Amino acid sequence: MTTREAKKDDLTVWANLRHALWPGHSLDTMLKEAREILYSEDEVCFLLMHPSRSAVGFVEACIHPSRRGPYCHVEGWYVMPEFRGKGQGKRLIGRIEGWSLHRTICLMTSDTEADYPLSTDAHARAGFKKMHELTIFVKELQPKK
Repeated sequence: MTTREAKKDDLTVWANLRHALWPGHSLDTMLKEAREILYSEDEVCFLLMHPSRSAVGFVEACIHPSRRGPYCHVEGWYVMPEFRGKGQGKRLIGRIEGWSLHRTICLMTSDTEADYPLSTDAHARAGFKKMHELTIFVKELQPKK
């Protein structure tokens, strides 16, 4: 398998992969956001290409400013289930590492949610170290009548 930067001709397959990762969002939203990433100077997507199929995975990243200098954040990372566990996700992360270093950015962050346990292991295999675990609470308030 190979990896390459996404291009305009990839929008449909890329949006479908994004929808597989984030099924709670509409396919139209996935397509619109992919198009925005494609034309952004601070965002990128690399696709995992199967030799006899189209893309079977992707990674998206964005450069963010901070007081200590810019850093790269992995915004989305997905490999189709039948291609997992073979180092392909790590290969995609390697492309983001190269993209970041080319811009002299030496810090990369990512996040995941507790209800997706595969992601924690994938991050560890790709060389990420867990920095912090966060629990978010919500309380809906009702106005007094």
